[in-house]
Amino acid sequence: MIAKTITGKTFGGAVRYLLEKSGHARIIDSDGVKLSDIRSLIGSFNFQRKARPEKAEVVGHISLSFHKDDTPRLTDGFMAGLAREYMQRMGITNTQYIVVRHTDTEHPHLHILYNRVKYDTKLVRSHNERIRSVTVCKAMKQKYGLTFSKGKESVKIERLHDPDKVKYRIYEAVKAILPYCISLLELAERLQDKGIETTFIHRGGDPQKEVQGMTFTMQGQTLKASQVDRKFSYANLCKAIEANRAERERQATERHKQEHSIRNPIIFGVRLTDEQVEQIKDGQPVYLEGMQYDRKTFDGYLVMDDNLTRGRAYIGHDPREWVEYGKYTMRRMDRDLIKGGFVVRALVQWWGGHGQTARPYLWEENPSDETYQESWDDPRKPRTPRHDTKQGKIVSSPKKSKGSKL
Repeated sequence: MIAKTITGKTFGGAVRYLLEKSGHARIIDSDGVKLSDIRSLIGSFNFQRKARPEKAEVVGHISLSFHKDDTPRLTDGFMAGLAREYMQRMGITNTQYIVVRHTDTEHPHLHILYNRVKYDTKLVRSHNERIRSVTVCKAMKQKYGLTFSKGKESVKIERLHDPDKVKYRIYEAVKAILPYCISLLELAERLQDKGIETTFIHRGGDPQKEVQGMTFTMQGQTLKASQVDRKFSYANLCKAIEANRAERERQATERHKQEHSIRNPIIFGVRLTDEQVEQIKDGQPVYLEGMQYDRKTFDGYLVMDDNLTRGRAYIGHDPREWVEYGKYTMRRMDRDLIKGGFVVRALVQWWGGHGQTARPYLWEENPSDETYQESWDDPRKPRTPRHDTKQGKIVSSPKKSKGSKL
């Protein structure tokens, strides 16, 4: 159920438009008018309007359209009742009216033509008419279980007449183009290719001041952005543009990550992600699903040295469990890497216990060694020279103790 206010200046033109549709128009309700013929009907409306001759716009005309899925329920009696309730909720009471049902379209609809001059010569209130109408229609659809339309997407533009056809053409163009624009200027340029001119409205009409609105012009008809659709108001368009820009940046970042991750190694049939590579370089295991080896597929922990030289899979137990090895209690994975000939920044339980840990570098000097060396500096990095201030010479830093062999 959608209501639309139609502008009219004379009762004669409105009545003829409603009733001169041979075979497709019938009056289903009325009050205060003569129905013997069109001339008498028009005369009834015009007689009452004379009570307020100073008021020019007294012709009230509203169409109520319903979803085609509700057609089986929409008898003339039911539609007349809906029209009366709509008028009651809108304050269109104590005045002349006719309700005319049209059957020239696939969706059921009716027209309410009423006199804004009431029987007591007061006027039907028109303030915020469109806003109030939206609220009333929503409430009535919920009350009677009427179908909620999907909006402009379900409108058949070819059945519309100007100016509605132009409005929907603009709507379709903006809807299609907007998701791909990261600036309002880009939107305006793309709409121009569709024959739609965009004008930016500056505060106070001063081009040096900020933009506060937009209009679209097509085939000589100009509409505010919000008139095309509420979601196309200037504020909403700005929000959509910002969202597009953020999404474009996110996609660029994601593409960069994907391009970078292509260079990551494939271990046991699984290519490591950037995050997994960083975890391994930090001395942490990663859990992988779908690893393959010897034509078998399995899930488990992958452990590698920080240079990603060689990987080892742990299936059925956690490589982070504590084991005794030499002078320290360390993770199983660190012990196995040391035995494998790698320099490892191991996680060890530190003196005093109580959950304290340390990260010394541990390694075996030779493959045949049964004990490991230790250092707080990475032994693989070259020693940095230092300046001897007393002699004025550059000398190598003294070799730090890597710890005694155990």
